[in-house]
Amino acid sequence: MAGYAAVKLGYTHLGFLGGMAVPAVIRYGYGFVQGVDTAAAELGIEATVEYVYGNQFYGDSDITAYMDNWYQTLGVEVVFACGGGIYTSAAEAAAKVDDAKVIGVDVDQAATIDGAYGEGITVTSAMKGLAATVNTMLEEVVTGNFASYGGQVDNLGLVSGDDPESNYVQIPLESTQWNDDFSQDDYIELVSKMYSGEITVSNDTDAMPEVSATTVNEYGNIK
Repeated sequence: MAGYAAVKLGYTHLGFLGGMAVPAVIRYGYGFVQGVDTAAAELGIEATVEYVYGNQFYGDSDITAYMDNWYQTLGVEVVFACGGGIYTSAAEAAAKVDDAKVIGVDVDQAATIDGAYGEGITVTSAMKGLAATVNTMLEEVVTGNFASYGGQVDNLGLVSGDDPESNYVQIPLESTQWNDDFSQDDYIELVSKMYSGEITVSNDTDAMPEVSATTVNEYGNIK
């Protein structure tokens, strides 16, 4: 969703900065690439994704310098920073360049990132639906259905095609930088297509997804 939104909002040179290459982070990264490619193909354009892992879950001067090169030399426009506190390096680097952006992760990070590094830096965030999950589980416990969930691991995703905020994966309605090219209504249409299966997203973490309208430059680990 975040990758798709970013391209629809006008960004064509993007970056993915992961923490450590563990399945959860890889899944975010590969999903991001799939979203970028789907949107680029729909628009009939070519996109580029620079792809790297910091090999740690916090930012530091070395990773910030790497991000400086992306923004200042390679011309990356927006970086999806995915891995705990590693976002600080992407945000520090973005703050040095006019119109450079970041994408947050897990929760709506706009207030946190913009508050520390500059208003308007955060384009959107790839969110886990934590509130939706907690509310659903509490309701299930209250109604006596804990036995259906206790001691199990579930992968949660889309449960609605027309109510994005009830889903367990989403981007924020309030802080995403919508424009005439990609509005809230366009986002809801995307969710509907994903829910119906018209647009599919692989959760495979074995290999970088195949792309048709995107060049992916993989760099391994920074450290």
